[in-house]
Formats: sequence, structure tokens, C-alpha cells
Amino acid sequence: MMKVMLRPHVRLFLAAALLLTFTHQVEAKPGKVLDLADTVATNRILTKLAVVIQSSDLATFLSSKGPFTLFAPTDAAFAKLPPGTLDSLLRPENKERLQHILLFHVVSGKKFSAKDMLAITSLVSCESSPLPLKTMKSGTQMVLKAKIIHADIGCLNGVIHEIDTVLMPPESTLPAVAPPAPPKPPPSTNSAPANPPTETNAAPVATSASPTPEVTNAPPVAPH
Repeated sequence: MMKVMLRPHVRLFLAAALLLTFTHQVEAKPGKVLDLADTVATNRILTKLAVVIQSSDLATFLSSKGPFTLFAPTDAAFAKLPPGTLDSLLRPENKERLQHILLFHVVSGKKFSAKDMLAITSLVSCESSPLPLKTMKSGTQMVLKAKIIHADIGCLNGVIHEIDTVLMPPESTLPAVAPPAPPKPPPSTNSAPANPPTETNAAPVATSASPTPEVTNAPPVAPH
């Protein structure tokens, strides 16, 4: 069999082409960068926060241009709330209170990274109340009473820092909790009879029978 002899520069060209093809095949395409609301919706440990965003009608706001910094409570953070608290907040009549609480977790105007926050002692939330910041000696960063457990999750319109506690603004700034709806009355057990008596306009039947004479025990009259 006749061997084909390739010139050195041709062999070099073919080797480079092969390497380039292989590199293109193994390189993964970068994923699409999502906005804040979509990033929360796809995060497996932020499912409760995703429900809060949808129920508060603030998904459109968190998908807008921003930029925003979001302190995102995890599902474990919501589990620390007193029993029934989240269910109460998700009732339609408490939507305004829910919005205030969610906006207390959001800072507008800049993507504050964990490094940025090292030199900051406070941020103003979208709810208008301040968010105190502190860095512990261990290096743990705190916002109010919550620990930042996963920082710098980049989004299209901001940055997310996962926290281990739900942040609550001062009660004086929150709308009051709406009372629960009154319970429905139980179904009535005094049901009407199946075949109620029908009213008739018929007059009573008159009778012409003579009254029965009264029987006495008087003695018979003697004949004359």
C-alpha cells in the first residue's frame, strides 16, 4: 500500500483543526443569566420565597431593570417562623403586609457584593426601613439578625445573598394583620318534610242530619 506523505506544515494545520473541533465539542455553552424573580423560582432551597414573590404580586418589580440586592430567606429560614405565620401572610387580605415584608429584603440602586458590604454598616431597604450590616470576627456577615450563608449569586438585574432568617421590619411600619374570615355556618339539619301538606280552599261539608234525641229514664205515662 502506498503511503501518503504530508508536508510538515500540512500536518500541523490538520492537527490544529482537529484540536479546535474537539475544543468546540467539549465546551459547554454558558447558561442564560436570569433575573432575580426567575433565579429565585429555579432555586431548590428558595421555594417558599418564590411563593411569597408570586403572592405579593412583586414578580414584575423584581424582574425590572434594577439593579437590586436581594437578601433571600431560604426554606429553612421560613421554617423558623411561628406556626401559621406564613399561611396568614399569604391570605389575600394580608397582601399589603406581605409586600412590606418582602420589600424589606430588597435594596434598590446597586448590586452590593459581599466585599462591598464589608465597608458598609447599613443599607436602606425598598420598604424604607434600614438594614444594619455587621461582619463578625469569624468573617460571617450579618444583615439584621440573619446570617448570609451563600453570597454573590449573580443575576441579570442584581445579586442575591441567601440568609438563614426571615427579616421583619418594625411592626410600627407594617399594616395590621387582617382577622381571619368568619367560619361558614354548618348546614341546617331542620329540613322541610318531603311532602308538605297542601292547603285547600274547600269549605267544610255541611250535614243535614237531625240531632239525636236525648234518651231519658222517665217512667211511661199510664193510659186513661
